[in-house]
Amino acid sequence: MNQIRQIRLVARTIWIEAIRSREIYAIVIVAVALIAGTRLINFFDVGGLSKFYQEVALKTMNVATSLTVILLAARQLPREFENRTLYPLLAKPVSRLTFLLGKFFGVMCAAAFCYALFMIIFLIGQVTTGASFSGVLFAQFVYLQMWNFSVLAALAYMLSLVFNVDAAITISSLLYLGSQIFMSLMSYIYDYLDAFQQKILVGLHFFIPQLTLFDASGKVVHAFPGGAGEAGQIWPPIAAWAIIQLTLYGMAYTALFLAGTHLQFRRRAL
Repeated sequence: MNQIRQIRLVARTIWIEAIRSREIYAIVIVAVALIAGTRLINFFDVGGLSKFYQEVALKTMNVATSLTVILLAARQLPREFENRTLYPLLAKPVSRLTFLLGKFFGVMCAAAFCYALFMIIFLIGQVTTGASFSGVLFAQFVYLQMWNFSVLAALAYMLSLVFNVDAAITISSLLYLGSQIFMSLMSYIYDYLDAFQQKILVGLHFFIPQLTLFDASGKVVHAFPGGAGEAGQIWPPIAAWAIIQLTLYGMAYTALFLAGTHLQFRRRAL
């Protein structure tokens, strides 16, 4: 119980920092502008284009939150070393593992806060434009995105102890953005490669986290064929077995990167 309390106290500092950050609210203003653009398109009654714009807006919110998580996670440990603020905490005593977990859960709380603001704006946009959407599918979408943020936070966390802050942010961002196109690229070029090249591609597929698996934004936006109140849902909720597999997938990569972070932190002289 004492360890849980210590984790909560460390996480709380990150949470307070997040809600006071101007960067998050600046990004939210951009999201409001995107939703306003959706309403403008709806005014001209261009239904298909409106759905496309909604999907772009939702994906933009995903990318914005993901990059915010990377920035926040990559800065945590180097800043503690630079400001020497971790030494009083570790002398209380707070174990290194407790400290790391507290920082990680603090970043995840900040991610949840940022994404909640985005999703509230998106839902307001959906309701005010009269667009149909599936509540169950939307809840599944948000749940899977949190695992996306979890993997990214743990990855940036680990890289910040291997490289400097700028390199950790750059590599994490490239891996995230690269994962957005890797699966599509793999499906296009796989049949044109020889057996050895195909094995390398499959190996990369398992080595690099495929974060697009957590993105169900297209299903949320296109769950219904048209306007408000229109029946005949096209995309049903994601099957329970798929949610379980994606949860285990996210847990595995998060645990792997956190274990790497702990290993590097233990080796680091304080």
